[in-house]
Amino acid sequence: MAAAEHPVDDDIDAGPVGLWAQYPSLAESKLFDEYVNRLVVGRDMHVIITASSETGVGKTTLAVVLAILWDQWGWQPFKAAIASAPEYAVLYDDEERVGPGSVLLLDEAEIAADARRGTSKGNVEVSQAFAGKRYRQVFGIMTAPSKKWVDQRLGSDAADYWIQTQETDRGRPKGEAIVYRLRTNEHYQTDYSKRYEVIEWPILDSHPAFKQLDRRKRERLSGEHTSPYVHRDEVNEMKKNWWNKATSMTRYYIVKAMVQSGITQTDAAEILQRAEHVEGLSQQRISQFMNTESFEEAYKT
Repeated sequence: MAAAEHPVDDDIDAGPVGLWAQYPSLAESKLFDEYVNRLVVGRDMHVIITASSETGVGKTTLAVVLAILWDQWGWQPFKAAIASAPEYAVLYDDEERVGPGSVLLLDEAEIAADARRGTSKGNVEVSQAFAGKRYRQVFGIMTAPSKKWVDQRLGSDAADYWIQTQETDRGRPKGEAIVYRLRTNEHYQTDYSKRYEVIEWPILDSHPAFKQLDRRKRERLSGEHTSPYVHRDEVNEMKKNWWNKATSMTRYYIVKAMVQSGITQTDAAEILQRAEHVEGLSQQRISQFMNTESFEEAYKT
């Protein structure tokens, strides 16, 4: 099957209904039927899109196509988070701009599982951002590099469908994808996937929504633009570090003041040991304080 050649409507603010008739392969698919059913009954649906090869076969393009066709408010690029689970979570909480029936996109999810915060923590963060708060009836789409990545990080509890984009013999986008239904066998406590159908999707590199998202993506991945969103855990860690430094600085100057006022280093150490909510210091450490000219010098040793 060849990629759809129909032009995509340039009005990204319009709702999706007028577009459905343009793409019968998508609008008449089982996946679309499931989307409509969940929309009607007030449920959400989460989809993971991967590639049959490493890059360049249209994961993001397909994600944008589905977002435009599904979003009841008219999908716009601000509803996409690029390589950032915190940004995705903030969007999810933005009830003024992201109402029920909206579609959110988490692109480059493998980067969102940031190795510098630890793989397991990153995995949990992505899973929670992608699958949390399902009562909002916000449809989620995630792009990831491979099925192996999905198996290791997200089970059927986080996603309902897995779509694998295909490529031509020359490694180019084919405009074709295989849809799998993700399920959990509660008896055996195992996840499995069932091949559902094959869908065709249009190549829409000229669409303004895709162009804007692609520009943001290139800037983000090239380091020209960084995400303004910080995860709550990082904020808490920064607050903790600030508080530790502030209390350490206060203790340093109090110790120096006590000793300079005539209190022996041994007595100063004993006072700190007795004080509540104050970390004690040894007499040796107090001696180090007295032999330094500044707090910064003391805490380099």
